[in-house]
Amino acid sequence: MDQTDISPSKLLSQFRQCSHLQRRTCHMQGQGRILRLLLEHGTLTQKQLADITQRRSATLSEQLEMMESVGWITRVKNQADKRNIDVALTDAGLAKAKEAEQERTRTADSLFSVLSVQEQRQLSHILQKLYDSWQKNPLCRQEKEEP
Repeated sequence: MDQTDISPSKLLSQFRQCSHLQRRTCHMQGQGRILRLLLEHGTLTQKQLADITQRRSATLSEQLEMMESVGWITRVKNQADKRNIDVALTDAGLAKAKEAEQERTRTADSLFSVLSVQEQRQLSHILQKLYDSWQKNPLCRQEKEEP
């Protein structure tokens, strides 16, 4: 493809194709991310998790319920504010979180191995530039869930 074939629509299409493949490739994407966040930050409130992951409260609750049922997390009322629920890893969840982090690293190494270190730096710079711009773009803003 020469430079004349590139348009913003074409770039968006390619971006979506890569995103779709990446989502298919990453196992346990939603749950794995929650496990990794808890591994990184320790106990978080359900609201903090919803804010970080940008998931609707109902969607996050379903995921946490499943994760609790298999023994990866515990949910208890926050002692300082009974309206909040604290989410923490269990020992089984800690092991699963470490496994998810290793899988994420392997996936990232595999997906980006086609790029040189310089190309990875360029891509990182471009993605950050897009992210910063898109956050300010009204078309990219997500509507907050009604309380």
